[in-house]
Formats: sequence, structure tokens, C-alpha cells
Amino acid sequence: MTGRRGVQHTGRSTTFPADKSLRAQLVLHPGEELRDVYEELVTEMGLSGAEVLREALKLLHQRETRRKAREARQRAEEEMSKAG
Repeated sequence: MTGRRGVQHTGRSTTFPADKSLRAQLVLHPGEELRDVYEELVTEMGLSGAEVLREALKLLHQRETRRKAREARQRAEEEMSKAG
């Protein structure tokens, strides 16, 4: 039985040797919604599939960084309002 999709596997996806290349594998089956999105982006952007995924990772990282900063600001504001 395979693991659930999207769940991080302890020990397998938390250790990244700095001196080795990483290979991220993505299987998009026929009829899967993201496959259509992937094909559209590759075609419209004129980039390789790997480059489209790199761009997606960059954007996701930017979004998560902004989310973390926003949450930290909100916590700081809440603590200041409680203290003040």
C-alpha cells in the first residue's frame, strides 16, 4: 500500500545531503487536473517542465515567507496590545 499523497515521510524527506543533487519526481496521470495546468504552462511559457516546476517552487516559497512574516507581525501586535 502506498502512502497518502502530500504527506511528508519522516526520515526520507527531512534529510537533504548538501553535497548531493536532489531529484523531485512528479507523476501527472491522464485526466488529472494539474496535468492540464502543467501542459498549459509548459506550452505558454515556452519553458521546460523542470523550469516550470522551479518557478512554481520559487513562488510557493515567496508566498510561505510572506505568510510567516504576516503571522509573526500579528503575534507581535497581539502581544503588544495585551501588554499595553
